Amino acid sequence: MSVDVTGRVLVGVDDLTGTAPAVEAALSEARRAGCGLSLVHAFASSPAFGPSQWLNALAAALPEAHDLLEQQADRLRAAHDGLDVDTQVVVGRPAPVLIEASRTARLTVVGCRGVGGFTELLLGSVSAQVAAHAHSPVLVIRPPGHEQPVSDAPVLVGIDGAPGCAEVVQAAFEHAHARGVELVAAHCWASMEAPGGDACGEYDRSAPEEAAQLLLDGALTAARQRYPQVRVVRRLIRTGATGSALVRESAEAGLVVVGSRGHAGAAGVLLNSVSQALLHHARCPVVVIR
Repeated sequence: MSVDVTGRVLVGVDDLTGTAPAVEAALSEARRAGCGLSLVHAFASSPAFGPSQWLNALAAALPEAHDLLEQQADRLRAAHDGLDVDTQVVVGRPAPVLIEASRTARLTVVGCRGVGGFTELLLGSVSAQVAAHAHSPVLVIRPPGHEQPVSDAPVLVGIDGAPGCAEVVQAAFEHAHARGVELVAAHCWASMEAPGGDACGEYDRSAPEEAAQLLLDGALTAARQRYPQVRVVRRLIRTGATGSALVRESAEAGLVVVGSRGHAGAAGVLLNSVSQALLHHARCPVVVIR
């Protein structure tokens, strides 16, 4: 069964009895963008059922799932006049269903529930698969009970000058503009010592930092011209551990914007190490840009 969510914000709904944080976040994104919202619930088979049992269970459960999802939509419509929201229940495993539906989505929103007792690994398997393989940008929301950022917290973007960086910076400006908050643009750099020391004074220790500043300024130029009203805070961070540094910075942010693909371009390497670190450990929501 195909899912048509063309130009809409798509959110995966696994809790049919209440309004999950992912739904609230998707609603906010749809209202900012002035577009429709699609609530999608994937109804997966259970290995405990045989074929005939599964068909019987499906026939009984699908109408109830439709009703519960539509009740969520009705609550949203009642609270937000004029909201365009639709619902779809699809038979299939959650990750493949959402990945396929994301082909036409403006944005895909998923919750974030780590498993296995590793409290510092915040990303669940469905969220990880969708973040890595979706065709649209993906917004990953932090789990219930996780400390939520304040409404005026800045958008954070890490800049490394790699291919695709311009698209990530553009998206970061768009999100900051839509939220009416400042943008923190961070670039991590590592100092280098001259071989054999610097006894002759030929090694300019300021050169790496100056190069980092030039890279950061250059990466921001085009987007700043498009969004002159967005206040930008430049941040140079001297470290060799970019992922860890940006995770620390995320504690003061309302949203982190990251790119999707690893620099190696190898088949199957769809999220680089920095993006992986932020998806698993960031202290605020993360959006992955395609």
